[in-house]
Amino acid sequence: MDTLRAWERRYGVLRPQRTDGGQRRYGEQDIERVLWLAARVAEGQRISDAVATLSALEHEGEHAGAGGGPTAAMAARLAAAARQGDAPRMEMELDRAFTALPLMQAMEMVVFPALADLGQRWAEGEQVVVAEHMLSSATERRLAGRLAAARRPRGPIGMIACPSGERHAVGALCLAVVMAQDGWRVSFLGADTPLAEVDALAEARRAQACVAVCTLPGSARAAAATIAELPHARMWVLAGPDAPDPEAHQMPVWGPSLDDARAAAAARAAE
Repeated sequence: MDTLRAWERRYGVLRPQRTDGGQRRYGEQDIERVLWLAARVAEGQRISDAVATLSALEHEGEHAGAGGGPTAAMAARLAAAARQGDAPRMEMELDRAFTALPLMQAMEMVVFPALADLGQRWAEGEQVVVAEHMLSSATERRLAGRLAAARRPRGPIGMIACPSGERHAVGALCLAVVMAQDGWRVSFLGADTPLAEVDALAEARRAQACVAVCTLPGSARAAAATIAELPHARMWVLAGPDAPDPEAHQMPVWGPSLDDARAAAAARAAE
């Protein structure tokens, strides 16, 4: 409570209502601010820097005219910069998201919505393939750096790949980073990967989990059919936007969100 009062007094980020007896009553927005600031401080940021970032994000959200607050505004700006081929501005917006937000929030609230916007425009006939490639490549560079930084010499071994025909690997790479940060020794094998080769490699390395990340419609069904014929199908799980319910193909599914996949990976590591 002393910390909350100090943040309220010094930085003005909390705006509680007062009862007739003078007691503070914190609203939902105050709680969200506290949780966000506490997470940034836990990551090593100074509280003054975290407050400055939060204020900037909220100011941008108020003036962007985008629903959903500052992260929706960030996603809209990111997609717009990619569509316009403005690489410097796109890189700046990505850096802003990865600096201001935890990894999973940056991906699920900014990057994935921006990519989804581009995908919707492509479905409607707009020429945005180059924009999608720009944004995906820039995101993958940042994720690859985090994966390298998170590598550890010990821990359960995991293999992550996108099945043959899948060319969108951003989500799979993000899952690899999250698992590596949680102590897994992850091999990220990229897009359009033959699952039979992954299966053989996983057995040779005594992997605890193989993850097929499926994005395209029908990809999970095809992957499940392939996995069912593999010698070590028990190691496999499905993940990604196209992954079905666990009963659909009688195999485990990690997801649908990154947070759900992270929890499932932690449970598998504990087995």
